[in-house]
Amino acid sequence: MAGPFLPSQLHVWLYSIAPQHRSAEQSRPTAPPPKPPAPRRVARERPRHPPSSTRPVAVLVGSSMVRHVTLPRSETWCLPGARVEDVQTRVPEVVEQHPTASTIVVHVGSNDIRLQQSEKLKSDFTSLIQTILATGKKCIVSGPIPSVCFSDMQFSRVRQLHAWLVGHCSRERVPFVDNFGSFWRRRSLFARDGRHLNRAGASLLASNLELALEAHHTPR
Repeated sequence: MAGPFLPSQLHVWLYSIAPQHRSAEQSRPTAPPPKPPAPRRVARERPRHPPSSTRPVAVLVGSSMVRHVTLPRSETWCLPGARVEDVQTRVPEVVEQHPTASTIVVHVGSNDIRLQQSEKLKSDFTSLIQTILATGKKCIVSGPIPSVCFSDMQFSRVRQLHAWLVGHCSRERVPFVDNFGSFWRRRSLFARDGRHLNRAGASLLASNLELALEAHHTPR
C-alpha cells in the first residue's frame, strides 16, 4: 500500500492538476445575460362616451379612475391598470393624435401604490411631467384619490404621495388638482368594489378637473 503524500509531493500533484481545472472552467460556455423585461403596453379602453369635441383643447389620460369622466372640449384616454410609467410611454401618441390640444391632464398612481416603491413612484412622476412639458404642452396633475377600501398602509402611502406631489408640482410650476379632501371617507362616491368611482364620483372628479382647466387654460 502506498504511503501518505509527502508535503513536497502533494504540492507537485496540486500544481499538475490546477491548470487542467482552470482550463475546464474556461471551456464552459458563458450563460447569456438575462433579457430585460418587455415594456408594458396597456391598451386604451374604447371610449364609453363620444368626445366632447373633434378638436379638443385638452386630453385627460389616466387609469380606470377616469373611465366615466368627460370634460368640455376634451378627449379622455382611459388605460385600465395603467401605472405612471405606462402613461408616460403613451404621451407621444397622445400628442400626435391630438395636435389641437394644448394641455394634457394626468390622473394616475393608484395602481403604483400597491407596489410599495415610493422612491420609484416619485421618479416616475418626475419623468412623466418632464416628458409632457418637453412636447410643448401644458401639464396638469390630478392628485390621488384615497379609496375607501385602502388598508392603513395604503392610505398612509397615498397621503405621502399627495403631500409630495403638492410640493413637487409647486416647484415645477405645474398645476395640481387636490382631490384628497373631496373624496376622503365619502363611500357614496365609490362603486361597490370601493376602489373605482361611481357616476357621482366621476362627476365630482370631472368638476375638479374642469375648474383647473378653466383656471390655467390659455386659448391657442
